[in-house]
Amino acid sequence: MGIGSKVEEWYHQNGRQLPWRDTYDPYQIWIAEVILQQTRIEQGVGYFYKFIERFPNVQELASAELDEVLKYWEGLGYYSRARNLHAAAGQLVDQYAGNFPEHHSELVKLKGIGPYTSRAIGSFAFANPTGVIDGNVLRVMSRVLGDSSPINQQKTRKNFQEIIDQWVEGQNSRAFNHGIMDIGATICTPRKPGCMICPLVGSCVAYDKGLTQLLPYKEKKLKRSQKYLQFFLPEPTIPKLPIRQRPKEGIWGGLWEIPNVEVDLELWKKKESSYGGNYLTEFKHILTHLDLHIQVFELKGIEKIDWGEVQFISKEEIPKFAFSKAVLKIFDKTVY
Repeated sequence: MGIGSKVEEWYHQNGRQLPWRDTYDPYQIWIAEVILQQTRIEQGVGYFYKFIERFPNVQELASAELDEVLKYWEGLGYYSRARNLHAAAGQLVDQYAGNFPEHHSELVKLKGIGPYTSRAIGSFAFANPTGVIDGNVLRVMSRVLGDSSPINQQKTRKNFQEIIDQWVEGQNSRAFNHGIMDIGATICTPRKPGCMICPLVGSCVAYDKGLTQLLPYKEKKLKRSQKYLQFFLPEPTIPKLPIRQRPKEGIWGGLWEIPNVEVDLELWKKKESSYGGNYLTEFKHILTHLDLHIQVFELKGIEKIDWGEVQFISKEEIPKFAFSKAVLKIFDKTVY
């Protein structure tokens, strides 16, 4: 029995039951895949149901205001993905009459839909005979093949794509791809993999040669950038909170924030701000390639400082606006 058959057979007996696996609707599959690119399944389920309840189809998503879409994405991070969802929904309505193209080679032309997502929609909704490679699948393939090529290199992904497309030939691609993802998520885990219960153990070069703990291999990442920020809240006697909207480009594009400034490390270490005020708290917020070191101060007379284009809202109005996860952390750590 070949690898493809082993994976498909295992899936039919052991595959995970997930809400988006009960549908062939490309819209719901698309939303689920984008959500799961940035959060664990346990958290993703709630976001998935909430999002499709408000935006049940591509037409509803396309016609919504971007601010509202961002609000429903709040807490997931990577807000560019929410903006891309909104933009791609507009493309689908304007260029495809609201219908999804059925092949991954066309799907990849939509805003924000890359090789992984296009193949996922193509396989799970339209039975495209293509393999779908996520992080779990990369790990399974690296070990089964005994391949030490860096999995964070595009060349490796391209080679693996050619191989997995061969594995999926003659199989139900939907079942195969769900199966190999589940094997990676539940058996072929990063640490302490369950090799003795893996359906691919007889074909696994890493297991045969004792290389399981050495694979997959990743090239070391470049040194992360560091940024030091000070955020400002009004003192409790002031009933209104100043907020402003960030530029559409860059981190937290289009989201709302409270006033803040970037400072140098020397000032940050002193726990003092150039505006004065009471030091409240600090924490580190991690982005993909950037560490944000955040301090929070309580300012007297915050409403008299020129923060640019701001509006003042009450605490009760905070839920109406889409804030970054960092700002939500600030609210959690303070009286807000």
